[in-house]
Amino acid sequence: MHYCADTWFLLILFGKDSHAREILEGIKTGKDWLFIPYITYAETMKKLFQQGYSENDIKSFFELLENTKKVRFISAEKSISQEAAKISLSFDIPLIDAFIAATAKVTNCNILLAKDSDFDILKKRNYIKTQSW
Repeated sequence: MHYCADTWFLLILFGKDSHAREILEGIKTGKDWLFIPYITYAETMKKLFQQGYSENDIKSFFELLENTKKVRFISAEKSISQEAAKISLSFDIPLIDAFIAATAKVTNCNILLAKDSDFDILKKRNYIKTQSW
């Protein structure tokens, strides 16, 4: 299984949500992979700073993810950027969410771990599958 992470997933993982930790453990020990768009990384950092977490705590969290061999951070390269523009225009969703959805699509992820209602239209039209709890 290939997962793509939205900010929501990283925030609850940082908060030690048990279901999020189970998914990460499955990624570490099984055949699953986690793809994290750099735009999600930036948004997560911003939100954690806003919540008062220290830079060291945030960096430690991301270092743990980076050291997991089956977690990949994905840049918004040309094909993702083109797909994001199409998604944002076609589905009328914010560009940041379009970049996350485009990353999921271009990297062939099976599931986008997201709770954002902006993804509902993409899910409804079978563009991507999402999972939340």
